[in-house]
Amino acid sequence: MAVIAGRTTILQAAEAPLSPQVSAPAHARARTPLWRRQYVQVAVGAALGVIAGALFPAVAADFKPLGDAFIALVKMTITPLIFLVVVTGIAQVGDIKAVGRIGLKALVYFEAVTTLCLLFSFVAVRWVQPGAGVAHATAQQAESVTKYAQAHVGSLSAYLQHMIPDSFVGAFASGDVLQVLVLALICGIALLLLGERGAALRAGLERITELVFSVVHVVVALAPIGAFGAMAFTVAKFGLATLYALALLVGTAWAMMAIFIFVGLGALCRLVDISLLDLLRLLRTELLVVLGTSSSETAIPGMMEKLPAAGVGRAVTGLVIPSGYSFNLDGVALTLPLSTMFIAQVYGIDIPPAQQLGIFAIMLFTSKGAAGVTGGAFAALAATVIAAGLPAEGLALLLGIDRFMSLARAITNTIGNAVAAIVVAKWDGEFDSQAWSRSVAPTP
Repeated sequence: MAVIAGRTTILQAAEAPLSPQVSAPAHARARTPLWRRQYVQVAVGAALGVIAGALFPAVAADFKPLGDAFIALVKMTITPLIFLVVVTGIAQVGDIKAVGRIGLKALVYFEAVTTLCLLFSFVAVRWVQPGAGVAHATAQQAESVTKYAQAHVGSLSAYLQHMIPDSFVGAFASGDVLQVLVLALICGIALLLLGERGAALRAGLERITELVFSVVHVVVALAPIGAFGAMAFTVAKFGLATLYALALLVGTAWAMMAIFIFVGLGALCRLVDISLLDLLRLLRTELLVVLGTSSSETAIPGMMEKLPAAGVGRAVTGLVIPSGYSFNLDGVALTLPLSTMFIAQVYGIDIPPAQQLGIFAIMLFTSKGAAGVTGGAFAALAATVIAAGLPAEGLALLLGIDRFMSLARAITNTIGNAVAAIVVAKWDGEFDSQAWSRSVAPTP
């Protein structure tokens, strides 16, 4: 489906076929005034939120519902969007073997990149030593992490069982992306088996997909308001001064993720003849919304639309992006060793290499399935800390800065999943280079 840009209307998008297309031509985008471009509006909304939070904290703290409402609206569209895109994408592939091949390649990529992220983080935290000299958590701080003390590492069988929804509607009601993905895979394969008898059903699902994308456009139009509310509340509650709290840990996390994005992901993009900067420019609106809301899930609708329009196969996008938010959380994989070893350093606990290897194995599991919404990664961290036998009260030291860590995690998760879709599409031969070149052409 075409990317909506410039003066292209939702009606025109609904009339466009669902096969990958390019966005509006560069000269059409150039006619749109700068102030009307969505990424500019989102940036302005976030900047105004920072100013309001700094100057009028008492009032700005009440703007939190604006950000929460926008995230809720986006999450409302995610499950039906994923279901429809995956089902119609599989139906267009027309071959069950091809679907399995794409899924296998995606899982291989996810595990390889997650392993690299964990190893990189272990090396960085041992070199920087951010926890050395930090005071232990007070009793009052420790009380605030009581709810995380119940976190635990479930068994593999329990995790696999959780992937299966209790009912068809239950997967959508709970908003569990992984369950919806499993349901969509089953329905997509079933639609393939229907053959010609399912032609009318496929056509109907494609029309419903167009409707859901139109709903997404309406919701995303509210992004500047959502970014304003989220940033105003964050600055009002935590204050600008909190940016300096535990600065070494936060700075290490941001530096690690910047190196991973521009060096690691940049190298992967070069291997498949893609410019990382072109990808960032293509997804600039989605990345600004993620930065404003600290939730990587807000980028899913935009990526599910823009990547196919830019030449990434729809089946690849439909399989890789949703599954990536459970199996390819690069930002979480980078911060888990950093935060866990930070707590060990604070309490002066020397973890021998053999035990670190065991913790590494635990993280390969706990890094999967952490929610893309702010706070989900903290539960994954709690599960890792408890499984490693480290003091759970040390989590209290990280609560105050988790918001700032979450920003870096969300951005890294979003870019990492976009790169994953491109790499798998290139690997599987489902990438249109000409469509990509036209979509990322710089605006005159």
